[in-house]
Amino acid sequence: MHILLFMCFLSVCLQIIVIIYALRYVRRHASECYMHIFLLNMTLADFMLTGYTNFYLQFFGVALPMEFLIDMETIRIQFSYHVNLMMHFLLWLGTSVSGLSLVLLNIDKLIFFKFPLRYAELITRNRAYLMACSTWILSTLFIYLAFHTRALICRYNCERLTTDNSRYGPLMYLLFTFFVSAFPALSSLMVALYLLRIVNMHKKHIAEEQKLYAISGSRKSTAIKSGMRTFYFIFISTIFTVLTLTPYRLVTLYRTIIDKDTEIRTCISVFISILTYYAMDLNPILNPLLTVTVLPQYRIRCLDFLIHLKRRNNDKMIEK
Repeated sequence: MHILLFMCFLSVCLQIIVIIYALRYVRRHASECYMHIFLLNMTLADFMLTGYTNFYLQFFGVALPMEFLIDMETIRIQFSYHVNLMMHFLLWLGTSVSGLSLVLLNIDKLIFFKFPLRYAELITRNRAYLMACSTWILSTLFIYLAFHTRALICRYNCERLTTDNSRYGPLMYLLFTFFVSAFPALSSLMVALYLLRIVNMHKKHIAEEQKLYAISGSRKSTAIKSGMRTFYFIFISTIFTVLTLTPYRLVTLYRTIIDKDTEIRTCISVFISILTYYAMDLNPILNPLLTVTVLPQYRIRCLDFLIHLKRRNNDKMIEK
């Protein structure tokens, strides 16, 4: 648990870097501006999950850190009912917005490569902002409806949420699982396969053209490299989403719908449930690490920031 709290702190540092440079790219109307809008939206949702703030409980975290503190046996912290309710609301909201933002990133890339001539017409700046804001509005309405209809029931001073003895609980959780876990993973997989097919087709065409025109290959090879970078990012995000978000949702659905009458759980089922639960928590923590390692714009900026920080510390040491 201490390790997860430390990972949350490191993740926040990377998220702040991504947010700062994403805002700069958006303000400068940089290339792939709309991708940066959706990426900023996803990072803000992850920041809400993992972020630390002075506003809440003197550096006790907002969503995941609060949940980790509740689960820690060495630190006994009792939050009030409303604070725990806020924690669960933020957890569901951040998870939902992060997953839907990944869908928007996939849609943006699909339109960019499938309809390159109509991209500026189909995806505008205002539409990108509208789609990003709609993820927050729709997620808030859905989660409010889940609590209002008592599809999600608070237990133990609202430290835990359950769908037991709930009329709409399994249905709401099934919808949440599909749109937040399954749909982002499926959309990423479809876009990744489509980009892979395009890249392979371009490689064949360029290989044929290079036999005839040796000069024109360098310009098109740059386009291939750009497509491959996008493919790697989407493909890695697909694998990461499937491995982190989907298993716990499937286990919970199985226990809620199929295995709901079983009162005694085996050691293996409990272990799988705990393992998939913490794997799900790793999704927002490691998302910014994927961003700064796979996307070249953020990787270069992050390295520049770290080099500048190191030089600044060295200058201070020399002055002393």
